[in-house]
Amino acid sequence: MRKRLAKFIALHCFRNTDVLEDLHSGEAPISESGDYSDVKVITPDREIPWSDLSRFGDREMKALMIDVVNRCDQVLAMLFSAPVGDRLIGELGRRDLVPDRSDPERTRGTDHEPQIARDLPMKRLAGKRKLKRRETDKVRGRSSGKK
Repeated sequence: MRKRLAKFIALHCFRNTDVLEDLHSGEAPISESGDYSDVKVITPDREIPWSDLSRFGDREMKALMIDVVNRCDQVLAMLFSAPVGDRLIGELGRRDLVPDRSDPERTRGTDHEPQIARDLPMKRLAGKRKLKRRETDKVRGRSSGKK
């Protein structure tokens, strides 16, 4: 059921977004070599090989992420509202609602029980940033006031 839910979320939160559809619309280049090494974009000041080209800029990425987050919020609100969420989970248990899409591929870290959500992202964040932490009173978890 996890795979079916992943496909449902990907379809409704990412694939069918207006921003992504706008980015996806338009003409795609044709490559005789098949690897796009023969494709370049000509700008007023230079030629950019296809392999070096950013497919969309920061403004478009921001718009896409806002749209995806809003759609994820809508799907999660639906999942957490009874009875709609209960019916959706029940239906996903019975059948695949997105049968024409590929199942998620097994990747490193998905073959075992998922970790608590706070563990992985926060460890990565703490590793990237030097956060000042207060020492805590081990008994009650309160700050001891030391910095």
